[in-house]
Amino acid sequence: MAPSVYTDMTKSQDAEHFISSTHTPHTNMQIIPDLLAHWPWPRAINPLYGEVSKEANYWFKSFKLFTPESQHAIDRCDSARIAAMAVPYGSREHLRSCMDYMHVLFTIDEYTDKQPPPTVRALVDGCIAMMHHHGWYEHGRCPTVFEEFFAQFWQGAMKIATPQSAKQLASTVTEYLNGTYLEAEGMASDEELRYERYLQIRLGSIGVRGFYAFCGLPLSIPDEVFEDPLFVELQYCGSELMLIDNDIISYNRERATSIARFNAITVIMDQLSITYADAVEWLMDRNAQLEKRYMELHEDFLSRSYDSSVVREDVLELLDLMGNLRAANYHWSFESGRYFGHRGEETRKTHRCPLAPVQPRNWELRGEQVEVLLMDDALEQS
Repeated sequence: MAPSVYTDMTKSQDAEHFISSTHTPHTNMQIIPDLLAHWPWPRAINPLYGEVSKEANYWFKSFKLFTPESQHAIDRCDSARIAAMAVPYGSREHLRSCMDYMHVLFTIDEYTDKQPPPTVRALVDGCIAMMHHHGWYEHGRCPTVFEEFFAQFWQGAMKIATPQSAKQLASTVTEYLNGTYLEAEGMASDEELRYERYLQIRLGSIGVRGFYAFCGLPLSIPDEVFEDPLFVELQYCGSELMLIDNDIISYNRERATSIARFNAITVIMDQLSITYADAVEWLMDRNAQLEKRYMELHEDFLSRSYDSSVVREDVLELLDLMGNLRAANYHWSFESGRYFGHRGEETRKTHRCPLAPVQPRNWELRGEQVEVLLMDDALEQS
């Protein structure tokens, strides 16, 4: 559960300011502000990206988790790239584990979008079983292909994890998995979402805390640091920053796939009865508040005394990787084809992208048969 500071901050927003915004709405254009204008971490990428991504992608495709058409759309996401940006100085083994994790996250994302909560619960329970005792053999059945995929990923991560990071990883990835189920429940509900409630669900399902733990896989962060209330606040603050970045960037894709109801832009538009452009401005104002708080907490942990120089080095490295992760996600969003197809670089420069029309999709298809949107095709129709 996120600290209460987040709901308190949302109540401090002045809705009238945003309703009277001077921004001209671009009803046929997606707006992507310079989200990292004041963020101190630059773009970086691991030099092992090329060779390790080939291995990770080969392993991923060997499970045949998607149809050829959907696999092509998944390939355009280049999820290995965000892993290479997330751990730009990581070892080969660390990088590979992060790449495998990104393959897992994108597969879960596609397998659970707009699916019935019982279907998502079964997938989540299968993953958790794989994390703790390699599956369901003891219950009289073999794992599904997806569960075996998840099990191999998890076993690989545990080979390089320290005892401390293994425990932290299990906790945060379980939080992400359960958050995915809560999001499925929210998607299936007719509940009118307000931003406070949206955060309660999405701060888990976005999986940033799990990714932080993956960034720190070779490190040994003591419990008294990792579980410090201010360190937990730092993680949730970073999670919300990346949530807002992601929702602003992914709005076009989510709108085209009819899942934009669970996007912060839509939530704020409905809650405050404001335009799309004003909702983006509202979120940018909130980002500024969150960035200020994040850097205050970051500086606090930088300046603290720790039990040993080794612990201090590990904490400082994790702090750097946590800040870098937001930059990695932002730059990957334009360098992959996930959100803007072949228009990524153009969009990064102009901060605009044509809104794609809603695309037909058969939501009855599940598992290996799910349809994955190729944004190149959608944007050709804009």
